[in-house]
Amino acid sequence: MGEHRLAILGYGGFGQFLHHAWKGIPGLVLVAVSGRRRSPRIPPGVPYYPDWRELIEREQPEIVAIATPPVTHAPIARYAMERGCHVIVEKPLATTLEDAQELVALRDRSGVRATVDFTLRYSPIVEALARITQEGILGRLMRVMIENYASGELPREHWFWDWEQSGGILVEHGVHFFDLVHFLLGDPTVRSVSGVAYRRGDGLVDRMAALVLHPEGVVASHFHAFSRPGFLERTSLRLAYDLGEVEVEGWIPLSGTVRALVNERTKGYLELLPGFEVIREVPVEKLGDVSRPEGWGDEWPLPPPPGREVRSGGRTYYVETFVEARFSLSLSKAEAYTACLRSLMEEFLAWIEDPARRPRVSLE
Repeated sequence: MGEHRLAILGYGGFGQFLHHAWKGIPGLVLVAVSGRRRSPRIPPGVPYYPDWRELIEREQPEIVAIATPPVTHAPIARYAMERGCHVIVEKPLATTLEDAQELVALRDRSGVRATVDFTLRYSPIVEALARITQEGILGRLMRVMIENYASGELPREHWFWDWEQSGGILVEHGVHFFDLVHFLLGDPTVRSVSGVAYRRGDGLVDRMAALVLHPEGVVASHFHAFSRPGFLERTSLRLAYDLGEVEVEGWIPLSGTVRALVNERTKGYLELLPGFEVIREVPVEKLGDVSRPEGWGDEWPLPPPPGREVRSGGRTYYVETFVEARFSLSLSKAEAYTACLRSLMEEFLAWIEDPARRPRVSLE
């Protein structure tokens, strides 16, 4: 692998975290940064530019990482791509569909590599869940429930609260989780979308929700609130399949639980989840059907006694046991987040060197 010259545009909080995550990657050299101010954390010898255009023209980096407010992503990416730079764009790619489509077309014309920082695709937990979902290990996925309670401690004048700059909560942050569902399904199409928002007394919109219908009847609900103290931050993901549920904790997934009907083959696939550990396992013949309480009338036939053939979602499945299990990464949130970002960059560099590679994240 040869030397790759990197510039980070937006060397603020997240831009510095990108640099931290990418330190020590063989062949990657930080050649310049830009930002609203000269941070004292800029490494010695690395030039600082208040104007990102001047940086691109003078330094001619091979790779540009864009970590600026969302409304600037499209114009910066366009400028860099037109000058032959490969680009890594912090989500969202753009704040309008027209800008996003223009960048896709520019990528195709210019031949540069371009990707979006959809970090969750590089989580080993999410990777395992995508395979479990797409291979039907727990039957068809029918429901996705995402709840995110984040810190609302940003000052009122921060660009995050200005929809013209950020696109709003669902565009600036919720897009991570829209993409997560697309990745799990292996299909980016949707059938319908609806949503609601709440504007509190001081005029800020601090919570939004969306309901999305995906192909094959998958219904996903997304709730995002930026209103709590930082120590009450919490993100949970619940996946309901024909044969069970998976619950995951952490917006960077760190741990979770599984409750599911399995057979010997499908149980083996669950071991793809990091740190998978069975807590309880019961043969299906010993399970009781609690869908109707004792004393229920006989107008309609009662369910058949438990057996190894079960019906769910209009399909028949062969199962042997019911398992309850847990899984977890042996990493902190910061370590897991860093590992995801590092994997993204390593894959991007390999894509630059071998254009035939298929990256996990495309602009589409």
